[in-house]
Amino acid sequence: MNKSLLFYPRSVICSAWFRLNGFQSSLVGCDGRLPVVDGSGTIRIGKRFVVRGRVAAAEIAARKTGRIEIGDRTFLNQGAVIAAEGLVKIGDDCQIGDFTAIYDSNYHRLEPDLPDEPRPVTIGNNVWLGRNVVVLPGSEIGDHTVVAAQSVVRGSLPDRVLAAGNPAKVIRKLENIPDGWRRGNG
Repeated sequence: MNKSLLFYPRSVICSAWFRLNGFQSSLVGCDGRLPVVDGSGTIRIGKRFVVRGRVAAAEIAARKTGRIEIGDRTFLNQGAVIAAEGLVKIGDDCQIGDFTAIYDSNYHRLEPDLPDEPRPVTIGNNVWLGRNVVVLPGSEIGDHTVVAAQSVVRGSLPDRVLAAGNPAKVIRKLENIPDGWRRGNG
C-alpha cells in the first residue's frame, strides 16, 4: 500500500465514493470534503491520485458521452473543476491549482443555429496549473509546462515553458527540466 496516502484517513471512503459513482480508479487520497462527482460517462484515474477539498469541494464530471483520463500521481486542489462532454486527458504527475477549471465544452449554444461541439483537451505530463487557471475547449498543454495563476489557456502551449496571461502566452522556456523529473518531489 502507498504510505503517502495513509496520511489521508478518508482514502478508503474516498476510493469507495469514486467507485460507487462509476470511476475506474485505484486508491484515491482525499483531504477534506469529498469531491462532487458525475460518472455518467467514463472516468479513469491513475495510481496515487489525491484531491483536496478543505475550503471547497472539487468537481469531476463526465457526461454520458464524456471521457476523463487522469494519469498517475496527479493532484487536484480544492474548488477545481474538470468537466467533459467529449475528452479531457491529463497526464502523470500534474499539479492542478485551487479553483482551476478544465472544460472541453461551453455546455450551451452561442447562437440558435450553432450547436456547441466538444473539443478535446490534452494536458501533458508534469504540468502545473496555478490557482484560478481556466483551460478552454480544444486546448493542448505540453509536458513540463507551468501555467501561471489566473491565466486562460486557449489553443496550444508547447513543452517546457512558463506561460501566463489571457490568453496564456509563453513567457520563457524552462530548459533545465530533465526527463523523468517530477514536480512535487523536490
